[in-house]
Amino acid sequence: MAKRDLLAHPIEWVKGKGSNSNIAVSSRIRLARNLSDFPFTHRCDHEKLYAIVDQVKQVISDSDLLKDSDVVEMDALDSLSRWVLVEKHLISPPFAGDGPGRLVIVDSKGVISIMVNEEDHLRIQVILAGLELNEVWRIAKKVEMMFEKLGYAFDSDFGYLAACPTNVGTGMRASVMVHIPALEMSKQITTLINECNRIGLTVRGTYGEGSDVLGSLYQISNQITLGLGEEELIDKVASAVRQIVTEEERARAVMKRKLDSSLDDRLWRAFGVMRYCRNISTREALELISLIKMGSDMEITPKLSVEDWNNLVLGVQPNHVQLYAGKELTPDERDVYRAAFLRERLKSIEPK
Repeated sequence: MAKRDLLAHPIEWVKGKGSNSNIAVSSRIRLARNLSDFPFTHRCDHEKLYAIVDQVKQVISDSDLLKDSDVVEMDALDSLSRWVLVEKHLISPPFAGDGPGRLVIVDSKGVISIMVNEEDHLRIQVILAGLELNEVWRIAKKVEMMFEKLGYAFDSDFGYLAACPTNVGTGMRASVMVHIPALEMSKQITTLINECNRIGLTVRGTYGEGSDVLGSLYQISNQITLGLGEEELIDKVASAVRQIVTEEERARAVMKRKLDSSLDDRLWRAFGVMRYCRNISTREALELISLIKMGSDMEITPKLSVEDWNNLVLGVQPNHVQLYAGKELTPDERDVYRAAFLRERLKSIEPK
C-alpha cells in the first residue's frame, strides 16, 4: 500500500451516513483476542510473532468477508504512512512504532481494520458513522468468528484472556466519538464526565487513552470488560450517548435562542479565519472547524455537510497535511500548507 493509496483509501465513517452523525461522529467496537497456542505478544520471540502473522494471513486468504482487503506488513510502511492510519483511526498510536511481526488488515470499505501483534495477538476493530453500535457489533462478531479456528485463549470463569487485565472478560471496547462544543461552552463537561464515570463509562480524548481533546471531540466508552455481557455494555454506552446527543442539541437550541453578538462574532470569525488564514496549527484548525460545524448546524454560518466536516478534520492532521503537500515538512511548513488546504476546501462555500 503506497503513501498516496493511504490518502485515497475509502473510510466509511467519514461519509457521515449514520444516525445522529452531526453529533455522534462514529461508533467503534474493538475486540482483543489472543491465540491459545502462543504467549502474549510481550512474551513472544520473533519466530512466534511471525508464526501468528502466517496463521492470520491464511485465514484472510480463505475468507470471503476480507478477500479484497489490504494486508500490510507494518515494517513495509514508513513513519508518515503509519501515522496516516492513526489519524484515520484505523490503528492505535502505539502500533505506529517499530516492532517485528506486525500486520494490519483494512477491508475495501475502510469499515474493518485488524491489528496483528499489537498489545494482543488480534485487535479487531469495526467503525461506522453515527450512533450505530448494534450494527458495528454485528459486523465485529462475523470477523471474530472467522478467526475462531485459530483457538482463542479463553477461561470459563474469566472469559477471554488479554495481555492487560482491564481487557479480560469480553475483551471489548465499545466507543462513540461525539462532537459536543455547546456542552463545552456551557461548562457542562465536568458534570458529563462525572456522570459517565458513575455508571461505569469513561471519557477519553480524540485518539483514545492518554490523548488530548481536540476540536470538542470526545470518546465515550465502557470502562470495564468483566462482569457484563457484550450486549449489556453496548446498551449502556448507546444509552449514555443518546442522552449526550439530547443534551448537546438542547444546549445548542438555548444558545441559538439567546444568540448574542459575542457568539455570533465567534462563529463568523472562525469561518473567516479558516477561509483566509495563511498559517495555522492543528489545534487551532480543529477548534475553528468545530465552531463552523456548530454554526452550520445552528443555521448561523454557511452549510457544511457532515462528510465535508469529517474530511476537514482529517485533512488538517499533521500527516495528512504532508500527504497533501506531497513531501515531508517541518512543523512551521505544515502550518502554512494546512492553511492552504483549508483555503482550497472552503473557497466554494459562500457566506449568506
